[in-house]
Amino acid sequence: MARGSNSNGVRRYNERLVLSTIRRLNGASKAELARITGLSPQAALRIVEDLEADGLLVVAGRRTGGMGQPSTIYKINGENGYTIGVEIGRNRLTCVLLNFDGVVLATQSRAMTFPDRSVVIDEVVEFARTQLAALKPEQRDAFLGVGIAMPWFIGAWREEIGVSVAQAREWSGDDVEHAFRSALSCPVFFENDGNAAALAELLCGVGLGVENYLYFHIGAFVGGGLVIGGQIHQGRHGNAAALASMPVPGENGQDFLLHRASLYSLEAALGSGNDEAARETWLATCAQALAFVVLSTNSLLDLDAIILSGALDAGMLEALADRVKANIAATAPIDFFKPQLLIGALREAAPAVGAGLLPLYASYSPNLGSLLKGDGN
Repeated sequence: MARGSNSNGVRRYNERLVLSTIRRLNGASKAELARITGLSPQAALRIVEDLEADGLLVVAGRRTGGMGQPSTIYKINGENGYTIGVEIGRNRLTCVLLNFDGVVLATQSRAMTFPDRSVVIDEVVEFARTQLAALKPEQRDAFLGVGIAMPWFIGAWREEIGVSVAQAREWSGDDVEHAFRSALSCPVFFENDGNAAALAELLCGVGLGVENYLYFHIGAFVGGGLVIGGQIHQGRHGNAAALASMPVPGENGQDFLLHRASLYSLEAALGSGNDEAARETWLATCAQALAFVVLSTNSLLDLDAIILSGALDAGMLEALADRVKANIAATAPIDFFKPQLLIGALREAAPAVGAGLLPLYASYSPNLGSLLKGDGN
């Protein structure tokens, strides 16, 4: 009979817990790690020393203060691994090269009317070939794989952006993942683009230190992700926080957030004579719909924060955030605890960066399921 837990699974979990904590704190001492993770000082000491010996951690300096000896600060060793992240959006393809610490080393992005699968595969393969060729041999040996972020239903809602049935069908088959895996001779990880963007903010952005938040990404179509307990909540089908299809009030009854908080509708309204008025109308409509979702979601989950980000420029994003706050203040019930509203740090690059973090997240983030795996898994 298989054991319910095992020492190897516990060790693996604790190592990932320490790495994840150091990554989110951007450096920590052994004493801080013991206090934050709940590990004993002896266990924290042993794990840090093992991770340092394996090249996953490096000494980043010393911190003085208090009555004791200066504390040694450990950080993630960025040279210990490299990944490539790819965002396949409805109107843009973005590729990035990351190191183990999540730092973007190279990026390539181009607009498109709608992605052609064969063209996308060719561009991703070429980006990977070029970037890996530029690395040193020992750096290439530390390459962990490619992460790909894309909408699960990229061909859905095709009438909104003028996508043909044939274009939509190209991305709907079970062979999509197989096509990418066959073209890329390395591990390949797939994730919903909203989840990937939320992951990027969790590990590299304003989500550092925030345990529970709802993430909005304002792109061609609005999307999002949900973080609970410092972990991405994917849901049964990997489609949790599918905000585009969230029901919201509309002018003539029920509508969907997609129609009221997406850039495709703003872009369609621009160029008709009064762009400033079009932007103001879109901001008002978008903010009202986002506030409704925030009120509904937070009443259920009692979140720490809302993160608002996407492809808007800084001025528009700040203006939208101000309007969302105003709508929440005007419509929230008296027993409502308002979550903090944060502006995302990674903005338009978040889904690609999150995709690049997928190989790291899969290998080095804590997962309670690892406690139940035997030594052979």
